[in-house]
Amino acid sequence: MPETTHPSHTKRWWILATILIGTLVGTFGNSMSNVALPSVMKQYHISLATGVWIVTIYVLLFSTLMPVFGRLGDMFGYRRMYILAMSGLAVSMALSAVAPSVGWMIAFRALAGICNAPILPSIMGIITEVFPADERGGAMGFWATANATGHGLGPVLSGLLVQYFDWPAVFWFIAGLTFVGLVMIFLFVPADGKHASGSFDLIGASTLTFAMILFMFNLTQGLSQNYGLAVSLALWTGFALLSGIFLFSQSRIRQPFVDLKLFAQRGYGVVTFVSGAQLFCLFGMQLLLPQFLRNVQGQTFAQTGLLIAPLALALAVASPGAGRLSDIVGSRFTCMIGMGIVALAGVGLLFWAADTPNWAIVLTLIVLGLGMGLTQSPTANAVTLVVGREKLGVALGIFNMLRFVSGTLGTTMFGIILARGGEAAGGLPAFRIDFYLFIAVAACATLLAVKMPAPSRRQLATEQA
Repeated sequence: MPETTHPSHTKRWWILATILIGTLVGTFGNSMSNVALPSVMKQYHISLATGVWIVTIYVLLFSTLMPVFGRLGDMFGYRRMYILAMSGLAVSMALSAVAPSVGWMIAFRALAGICNAPILPSIMGIITEVFPADERGGAMGFWATANATGHGLGPVLSGLLVQYFDWPAVFWFIAGLTFVGLVMIFLFVPADGKHASGSFDLIGASTLTFAMILFMFNLTQGLSQNYGLAVSLALWTGFALLSGIFLFSQSRIRQPFVDLKLFAQRGYGVVTFVSGAQLFCLFGMQLLLPQFLRNVQGQTFAQTGLLIAPLALALAVASPGAGRLSDIVGSRFTCMIGMGIVALAGVGLLFWAADTPNWAIVLTLIVLGLGMGLTQSPTANAVTLVVGREKLGVALGIFNMLRFVSGTLGTTMFGIILARGGEAAGGLPAFRIDFYLFIAVAACATLLAVKMPAPSRRQLATEQA
């Protein structure tokens, strides 16, 4: 039975501030490197096809390895995994700044992705440890704010650092901030013990990890078409075989890496789908917005950046209040309202055209960001509600991995539609198809949110007392 109440830690807000540095540096590792990429490519004299791996390898590895490190956090403690992750991340970012060749750069970025993988499951595990149930949603709200801030502030900081100090300054900055966060961990974050006993299921962990690496690789390469049909079929066949071995092994092993009953557990699958739908829409919009503003409306790069910023800002502002609201009225209500607002904002997107005024674009994106803010932290809050403590780490790892898979799927699907229909009528018909898909996904999530767990933590705690 999921645990809903336990004593709070007296320094829990200092602990939260400390571990949110991990959220910032993990997000900066992606959002800042995107801006630095052109300068990195120029120094190493490489093409975009090669340079994109500097960004892709980081996301690919940290998103697919989260369940593995979530399970290790269950077995050995979240604080211990967090310290190892932050230490490795600081070193790998510093090495990236001095990489002697593009091969070494990609290798160091791969190491950074691996080291970032334990951070998010550990953060959510530590929040569950130190916050009482009726404050946990508010804490998750601040996590969502830090995450949105990293996405919004990262490109700005990176642009300034590249302009005045060149691209290595980006990685030195992240390494330095990571080191500060590491020092604060020893000062404020308490040690925790084992949350699960038993052995580590190597077969289940390895087959799931490699299957998801193949899946994510196939999705991220969906637009590039760098390989032929035979290679594509071989990769998808490999994914299917590994997935089959994983499912078979998990149904036969006494202590599986993933208890398949987890997805039948009250609310877990629903919460994961709703959160995945939110990230599907968010990642898709991050691809579509620059393309629409630049290619359809003819906005400058500076204007495009300013017009996009309200989305991340509104998400960051809404998240803490949304998390706190989910403590009081429940995640079901906030997610229904949030994804409903996202769907309505999607209807507004259908009216965008080449002459749509800036104020209308900004207003639509603010509404969209508020809806997503009402969804992001409450879904993270809900996962800690429906999963028992002994399975929390791996459950959080799978939850976050599937969120990123869904976000990558959104980017790929929106991008393919845009690429195949972008020439007609200035690209507007393709954008409209993407916007209809956006509305459909958000509407499905709104309807499914009705099946999310209990109305409120306080009510559930009373029922289970």
